[in-house]
Amino acid sequence: MDTYTAAKVIDAILDHFGQKAYEGVGYDGSTPYHILVSTILSQQTTERNSRKASEQLFSECSCPMDIYKMDQEKLEELIFSSGYYRQKARNIKAVTKIIVEDYGGEVPDDLNELMDLPSVGKKTAACVMRYGFGRPSVIVDTHINRVSQRLGISDSKKPEDTQKALTETVPQDRWDDMDFAFITLGRTYCRPSSPDCGGCPVSRYCRLYQNSECQN
Repeated sequence: MDTYTAAKVIDAILDHFGQKAYEGVGYDGSTPYHILVSTILSQQTTERNSRKASEQLFSECSCPMDIYKMDQEKLEELIFSSGYYRQKARNIKAVTKIIVEDYGGEVPDDLNELMDLPSVGKKTAACVMRYGFGRPSVIVDTHINRVSQRLGISDSKKPEDTQKALTETVPQDRWDDMDFAFITLGRTYCRPSSPDCGGCPVSRYCRLYQNSECQN
């Protein structure tokens, strides 16, 4: 898919869902640290559950030092609604320990340094760079990865390959719009199984639709 067609696809999805533009996916928090922790909490759970956990945690902890000093069991209690709360509590404590002891309480603003932190992969690092530091970056979650493959933007199932393809195909000033468009499409029509190709507003652009039994 070329850049012009990718932009048309994004516009068609936004129009279908009654959106003119979008200002980001809304990760919780006003600081890079809040966004980092919120993104860790969002792993393997729903947005509703992770948001609830973030709000509960940040209502009692405003900075890395608060969590650094917090008892493990208390942290687990605060983030229980996010699921996998014991594992996430360990990860958050490990990340926070490095941030406090090695970075003076400040989240590093370097992509590679972020990915060196425990449990921080490319998606989490990209979220922090984009929403914490205002650095343009493409974020690839499961919905964006799946939609990009089906549309023909990416030929790989690997998120890092999809990220590269999206970066090369979608104009930088449309990355926020793409987030909303592809995530919303993935949650509604372009589901992992039994996709609703007949109702999809961009099936005419879709490689999966053109090459599958959806048309029959």
